[in-house]
Amino acid sequence: MASSASNAPLRHAATLREGEKIRLDARHVQGLGARGIKVKEAFTIVDGAGDFFRASLSEMNKRGGAALVYEKMLGSTESPARITLLCAVLARQRMMGVVQKATELGVMRIVPVLSERSIQREGLDHEKAGAWPKQALRAARQCRRASLPEVREAIELEAILEDPCFTGADLCVYLDDRTTRRNALAGAVAGPDRPESEVVFAVGPEGGWTDEERGLLEDRGAAPLRLGGRVLRAETAVWVGLTLLQHAYGDM
Repeated sequence: MASSASNAPLRHAATLREGEKIRLDARHVQGLGARGIKVKEAFTIVDGAGDFFRASLSEMNKRGGAALVYEKMLGSTESPARITLLCAVLARQRMMGVVQKATELGVMRIVPVLSERSIQREGLDHEKAGAWPKQALRAARQCRRASLPEVREAIELEAILEDPCFTGADLCVYLDDRTTRRNALAGAVAGPDRPESEVVFAVGPEGGWTDEERGLLEDRGAAPLRLGGRVLRAETAVWVGLTLLQHAYGDM
């Protein structure tokens, strides 16, 4: 799933009201198509005042459509932090669960990583890598997100560390059960002056990152984070770490 305007939250320029029928343009149609929304199905849309609403699609063609706004939501479905999850590809098709829960926890981008101890490229078909974007789509619809996370193709760790999503981040954190440092999230600063912080959260495979991989991450400014004294399964560590980050940024 490539990053595009269709991944961004659906927006309507007007101030919306419950019970109102609204017109949709070709841009909305593109976004709804990316979400697999069909006539009579519901979706989340943001109005010109920044409020979030649920609407039911009543008609749609290539040029536009119409929808009935039926519910004003209590708040935003979007995180104040734009989190990129780097997750080493896990065995036994556990990436399906990682993608699902990471989407529910509000990440903006999911990057499966090929590391020394992860599943390798030749094993991606067995892990159903082609189904990961659809898993994110289903999860985004279930939790009523206005946006869709970008799900990238698997990439080597060394390569993603040179990508703008990593080099341009305000905060980079990687899990390391051997660290004694406790200030990894000190840079997680939320507030009106930083409405959308770019954050990278990297989780290794079973067995963790190798010493060389730890060195690569640290050399590029990533801070190690330890999740208590227990050894967690990799997918559990993803969910716990994302929850800590979202709490630090005020999403939870």
